[in-house]
Amino acid sequence: MPEINILKTDARGRITLPRPFRSESLFEYAIEGDQLTLYPVKTVRKFPAMSDLPEEELSNEWTTTELKVNQDTRPGIVTGSPSKALKRIGK
Repeated sequence: MPEINILKTDARGRITLPRPFRSESLFEYAIEGDQLTLYPVKTVRKFPAMSDLPEEELSNEWTTTELKVNQDTRPGIVTGSPSKALKRIGK
């Protein structure tokens, strides 16, 4: 029979890892049914896996609004308040 180890939580709800894993700073996890499997990793993926995200059709209204916003090339204004910003642009 395989050895069963149960991870307990402390008073603040944090999991105390077994001694060999305490020096690891980063873990990847997999959830399979009721089981949580931790894998120590040394690097982080630069880009997340996008294949599991659902595809979504965007409305024409949203696309038009985003296109209008993204075409705005006016320089930004740095001020302490909205009224000072309006004075600076002359409105």
